[in-house]
Amino acid sequence: MLVNSLEHLKKLAVNENGDFQDFYISVANGIARSSKRILYEYKNDEFSLIHEVDESYQEFNSSEIKEKTNLIEAINRKALFKDID
Repeated sequence: MLVNSLEHLKKLAVNENGDFQDFYISVANGIARSSKRILYEYKNDEFSLIHEVDESYQEFNSSEIKEKTNLIEAINRKALFKDID
């Protein structure tokens, strides 16, 4: 499922159980993907992000997302997707 905006990402990344949601950024015109696990918590306006390639971890809020990640750039390029089971 294509992520259309930051607000859409927030809705897709929320999970009441605290489970991370699977996302990916399509790279090289769809030849490859960069997998991410993302969780969003409305209460604190906080994202948690795990980069699958190296299991590195980040925390940031909505106002920091553009400077700390490439997620907004991926949304604007129509390259951020949520894995659908």
